[in-house]
Amino acid sequence: MNKPAARRVLFVCTANICRSPTAEYLARDRFGEDYWRFRSAGFLPSGRAPSDTLIRALAEVDLDVRRHRSYQLDRPSIATADLVLTMEGSHVRQATEIDASAYGKMMPLREAAAVLDEWDDSVATIEELLVEVARERDPASYLGDEWDVDDPYGRSLRIYRKTVAEIGDLVEAVLGRLR
Repeated sequence: MNKPAARRVLFVCTANICRSPTAEYLARDRFGEDYWRFRSAGFLPSGRAPSDTLIRALAEVDLDVRRHRSYQLDRPSIATADLVLTMEGSHVRQATEIDASAYGKMMPLREAAAVLDEWDDSVATIEELLVEVARERDPASYLGDEWDVDDPYGRSLRIYRKTVAEIGDLVEAVLGRLR
């Protein structure tokens, strides 16, 4: 029996040095890469290292991100992803400027978790999630901060810990329900 192709999930934040790499590394740690392929990107130029505070916060949950370097979001990264999960509603708008045709597979991570939370305990496919989000989607909600995961950049270790825990819960809520 052939193994199904891995599903590609792209996490996106502003600079790809805090929130999206946190989601990428947590997802890879919790779900492996037998069925999934995880990547992260941001809107700022590539090559930046994560902050020392993020490195410390993730080390506390046994994740080593010292070698991570930011990657600037581009059209090929969006095109090859099956699902693009952003850390803010505004990131959906910004990513759509790079590839408008991919709008249907983009959503904030918090929105994906909220949609899946409304369903019963059954699992869903990425396609079922995208259909449901498209049916209920209110693009105006991306103008505010309703779906945002706060950016911890430049803040205290306590705030980074809180953000790591929040992203971990959201990653679990989404990927734990998708097959």
